[in-house]
Amino acid sequence: MVPVLVFTPELIIDHYLFSIIPSLPFFHHNISPDSEYVTCGSIIKLKHTEKGKSYYLSSDERISPQGNDQQLVTASPESDNMTTFWIIRESHQNPSPCQTGTKIPYGSKVRLQHLESGVNLHSHQKRSPLSGQQEVTGFGENGEGDTGDDWVVNAKSNTNGSDDKYWRIGSNVQLMHFDTKVYLGSSEQAVFNAQNCGRGCPIMNHLEVFGRRSADSFTTWRTDTGIFISK
Repeated sequence: MVPVLVFTPELIIDHYLFSIIPSLPFFHHNISPDSEYVTCGSIIKLKHTEKGKSYYLSSDERISPQGNDQQLVTASPESDNMTTFWIIRESHQNPSPCQTGTKIPYGSKVRLQHLESGVNLHSHQKRSPLSGQQEVTGFGENGEGDTGDDWVVNAKSNTNGSDDKYWRIGSNVQLMHFDTKVYLGSSEQAVFNAQNCGRGCPIMNHLEVFGRRSADSFTTWRTDTGIFISK
């Protein structure tokens, strides 16, 4: 079958795509009735919801305050920001690129590459700056990194009334860091403000993103916005 939508790798990282994404008519919707799943090559936003508020996994070229020269990752309260787009790619240990439009089974290892900067979502055994849990950063260059960039996609619960084996758009998931077995998390209890970030803080009201030992409400994410490619 012909994919519903295909972008070449060159187009994905081109600034032209940055300018057209917000105006695409299918931007906030599935692009075809068959596009029910998050697939390899899709461009997604990951949303964490807490106390009725939504925060989106975000990164930009600011450096982590931990002094490791890696890129800062936060959960942003702003949904209409280009810094919140991530590309689903094959894991670091997978020698073959995943096929564009292929559904992602739960339990699979994936890599999340930041669309705007090209770094990978990464974690390592170092404390996060606010909550003292495990730090999450952006690492690598143009998608190249190491095994610390690999995450396992797990279903949070049966959120859509079916026993899906694949990552479905709009379903709750938890992303487990493969190397260290922590879960991608965020919490309003760890928010950047004037007291811990300084006056004029560029990430004011963003939440810290961390790796957490427990799989709970703080480690629950969903994606219902993005460009979803299906075969």
